[in-house]
Amino acid sequence: MINFKHPKDVHLGYFEHLRFTWFESIRLAGMCLIMFIHGLIPFIFDHSFSSYIEKSSERIKKIGT
Repeated sequence: MINFKHPKDVHLGYFEHLRFTWFESIRLAGMCLIMFIHGLIPFIFDHSFSSYIEKSSERIKKIGT
């Protein structure tokens, strides 16, 4: 289902929502690279993904407040 009111539902304007999602996408792309490296060399970046998840969750909770 398409929700045209989604940005307003999360208390953001269209461009604020766009900016937030693009920055999160860039962060996620970086984390994908870190996790790929961690898979090859497991003793580095050992807590990076869990830290990323926690920080992402906090950013989402703060959005539009």
